Amino acid sequence: MVFAQPLFLIALSALAIPVIIHLFNFRRYRKVYFTNVRFLSEIRQETRKRSRLKHLLILLVRLLAIACLVFAFAQPYIPSRLTALRVKGKNAVSIYVDNSFSMEALTTEGPLLEVAKKKALEICAAYGSADVFQLLTNDFEGRHQRLVSQDEFRSLVEEVRLSPAVRSLEEVAGRQSDLLMNARNANLSAYLVSDFQRSTAGLAKIRLSPSIAWFFVPLAASKVSNLYIDSAWFDNPVHQPGQSEKIHARIRNLSGDQLEKIPVELTINQMRKAVASFSIDPEGTTEVTLPFTSNLSGIQSGTLALNDYPVTWDDKLYFAYRIYPAIPVLCISEGKTNAYLQAFFAGDSAFIFRQEDINHLDYSSFGQYPLLILDGPSELSTGLIQEISRYVRNGGNLLLIPGPRIRENSYNALSAELSLPSFGAPDSASLHVSEVTTQSAVFTDVFEKDAAGRVILPENVDLPAVTRYYPLNKGSASSLEDLLKLQNGQVFLGVTPAGKGRVYVFAVPFDDRFTNFPKHPLFVPTLFRIAMLSQPSLPLYLNLPADEGIEVSSDSASDREVFRIRQPGSGFEVIPEMHSTGSYTMLYPHGQIRDAGHYLITRGNTVLQGIAFNYDRRESDLRCYTSAELETQVRQANVRVFSVLKPGGISLTRQVADLSKGIPLWKYFILGALLFLLAEIILSRLLKE
Repeated sequence: MVFAQPLFLIALSALAIPVIIHLFNFRRYRKVYFTNVRFLSEIRQETRKRSRLKHLLILLVRLLAIACLVFAFAQPYIPSRLTALRVKGKNAVSIYVDNSFSMEALTTEGPLLEVAKKKALEICAAYGSADVFQLLTNDFEGRHQRLVSQDEFRSLVEEVRLSPAVRSLEEVAGRQSDLLMNARNANLSAYLVSDFQRSTAGLAKIRLSPSIAWFFVPLAASKVSNLYIDSAWFDNPVHQPGQSEKIHARIRNLSGDQLEKIPVELTINQMRKAVASFSIDPEGTTEVTLPFTSNLSGIQSGTLALNDYPVTWDDKLYFAYRIYPAIPVLCISEGKTNAYLQAFFAGDSAFIFRQEDINHLDYSSFGQYPLLILDGPSELSTGLIQEISRYVRNGGNLLLIPGPRIRENSYNALSAELSLPSFGAPDSASLHVSEVTTQSAVFTDVFEKDAAGRVILPENVDLPAVTRYYPLNKGSASSLEDLLKLQNGQVFLGVTPAGKGRVYVFAVPFDDRFTNFPKHPLFVPTLFRIAMLSQPSLPLYLNLPADEGIEVSSDSASDREVFRIRQPGSGFEVIPEMHSTGSYTMLYPHGQIRDAGHYLITRGNTVLQGIAFNYDRRESDLRCYTSAELETQVRQANVRVFSVLKPGGISLTRQVADLSKGIPLWKYFILGALLFLLAEIILSRLLKE
């Protein structure tokens, strides 16, 4: 036990007063004259021992009453682990106010964010005007990275608004520690006022400085329920004008209610395309499919929307994609272009087909073509190998078709660069294709599916035949996926990723002396799908704050022009940080984009692509830790110096003041003094002379 005002203990000398009174009886005696028999019936006998016991008991309770009063004024308390960190000097206090979207939930006092701001002000009121404070929110703003006065802190708290930023407690505590450790000769305290969501808290990884007193203030919503659109995706990554599309939406119900016939709406370019309704179980997940038709090419800005209250920020999911009117294809050949390739690509308006001789190439133009076809040259130069490797690794797609007579060493040099199988000497075995990987992206929707959605090829299906082929020898480093396989297990057509691009490899030339594949019905859908899959693949949407960056082509405009991200119709525009990587540039907005919606990436007067941003769906799960669970989690993280404050009942100002002094005991001593005075009265009445 420690005393906050130890000088009051001098008053214990007052204990001598009742001792003196009991040692010296100051009562005055008076004589009473009476006859020998007048008062005999009223005399009460009392032994000397009983009288002494009475006086000793009264003396004891008086001494205890006075001692309790003195101790109460000395303000005794039991030091806690938090008070053990206190030093002489001012207080440096960091207060984190969670302003994520989950704080939009309601309580009996209003939105959680408003309650959190009120609690922050109550904590501030527990300290003196000479103390310094830091306000921290999920935005990690520059103006919040310093210690300010009490009045300035109050002003900053009033300006706090909801933010799409999501921070784990590990990140928050790290920022608080970094600032507080720079405060010298001060008592260091850090407060975290939050709903402590299970999905974002990250308590298992939290590490707290042992030289700082940590306080957790958990807040809870009156009702934890939310219906939201979690994610969306297309069945087919290939988009064409006039093509039937299907977009899937995953919807989650985080409530205990069964929901029936809830509508969800799809709009494309601000035009309603489809409406569907769904039913969903309590705490359940459902998938809604919305079919529609894309009529026009260009940037497509889509929105999926439903209605839910009171949490509304996740009721819309924005997405964007592009439909290309025609796909540029570059074919590199030695002499004349293969007649089959010419007939397929040149005769289809979906492609812009260009053929170049291998001896007259413009390497700088490779980046303009999403698909590059290497059509049977006998030999590959070192320069061409390096340029093709750079092209593929930067996101290009290569279709490699060997010629009737090739130099395996030059082809295998390219294989080594791109981790492809090596080409062996031609094999003249007559074989048929026996296996088709129908679940691959190339053959999606090529074959008819049964009622269960599976593709089962008949036993006598007609598949391409070969009379001569190049064995492809897979090495340990090769990640080739077999798309078509021969009867002996050799690869007829395979695909492998290389950097950001893909390489498709045939084991045969498109020559009648090697195979009948160019005349087979499988030829057209195979090449068509390969070409369509070569379209630039961009994310359907990104989650704010898009820290991972946005990839765009560097060859779309003059290098003198900077990239910009703007929101149509709002006037909002930012210039992101740019990092050039070959034929692509990475754009980093660095938190400048705060609102979900559709945006355009431009360079000069050229619109490069559309992009959609959504708020992080981790905030949609409103389930939070209770005070007991929070305390258990923090203890398991080996945090020793901390306290979990309860926002209900006693104000935080009072709780903080009590914690700063440990466990106060003065109330108990006041109660003890009253009890001992009562005991004196009872003893005096019961033990009358």
